[in-house]
Amino acid sequence: MKIQIRIIATLFCLFATTALLADEPESPKEIKSETKIPIEGTSQTKFQAILSEWMIRSSITGIYGENGGQHIFESGTKYPNLSGLKAGSRITYNREFEYGGIGLKHWWETWEINLEYRTTFKNKRTGEGKDEDFFLGSVSRENGNKIDFQNLSFYDTPYTFTGTQNFADGRGKLKMKDDRIGFLARKYFGGANPDPRKPGSGLYLTGGAYYTYYKYYLYDVIQWIATSPVTYGPIGIGLSYSISTWEIPFGFGYRYSDGTWMLEASISGNVWYSHFRDYHYQRNLNFIGDTSGYGLETHLGAGYIMPSWLFFIKLTEHRLYGEGSFQTFGGLSRDDILSNYSGRYRNYLSTKQFSVELQVSHFL
Repeated sequence: MKIQIRIIATLFCLFATTALLADEPESPKEIKSETKIPIEGTSQTKFQAILSEWMIRSSITGIYGENGGQHIFESGTKYPNLSGLKAGSRITYNREFEYGGIGLKHWWETWEINLEYRTTFKNKRTGEGKDEDFFLGSVSRENGNKIDFQNLSFYDTPYTFTGTQNFADGRGKLKMKDDRIGFLARKYFGGANPDPRKPGSGLYLTGGAYYTYYKYYLYDVIQWIATSPVTYGPIGIGLSYSISTWEIPFGFGYRYSDGTWMLEASISGNVWYSHFRDYHYQRNLNFIGDTSGYGLETHLGAGYIMPSWLFFIKLTEHRLYGEGSFQTFGGLSRDDILSNYSGRYRNYLSTKQFSVELQVSHFL
């Protein structure tokens, strides 16, 4: 009997052990193989592939440049004004400053888009500014059309009035801040390629938009007035001048690249519009107006290409010539206050400047 009990107990233990082994959960490796993680991984891989495809056709650029030139505001008439004078005014702002910036570029097939931002970062000294008031006589000339399509002529000068005689002259120090945003697109033809690492050459069309805002302060002014006796001496701060400008350039260019060296040249015509505020502290008088016109922009550049880098130096010549009108607000003298109610006055804006720029691009 005891032997039978032992045999039965042994068989029960063997059966129980077999049942437990049969009910043991599957290995972690087998459970993992039944989850949906591979599907999620596939979606993530697709996004990474799209991002990678976008980045291999993109670059980021650091920009450093030196700007030079002048911006000139002029107004005048050969007809007597409120005080009975045939007179005009010219304010000259130097455009000599350093700037930095950043650019992002993307291309596909034969197209390229480029977004750039340039700034002086803060107010910077830009040399000397002048505020001139002058008489206009019978020998004075008013050359308002710098770019004359009707007569197919181009006068590359920022000055509108010539043959004048100054009766007041203020000179002082200038400081200013300049910000410029540009969006440009190109379409390449022939063997030219938007990726400069690929050898080829050919023409391209270029177009886009620029927005520029800058503000000047003319201070530590020394004023001269042709009174009897002559008035001469310091007057402190003279004026502030702020202007915002939209430009629409369109033109063509040529690119050559052998995979190591790259050359570019382009020319564009611009149409533009500006809104400005010219405030004279000593007179408490504002000139607020709008101006529009045409311009010209040329570029010449050369670059050295490495597998992940492009070092590029560019020379730019930039011209804007236009005319518009302004209205006065404020004033201290009787004539200045009356001018608030005398309608709008004609003015000319001219910008003649150049820049030398170094660009360092990294292919993403």
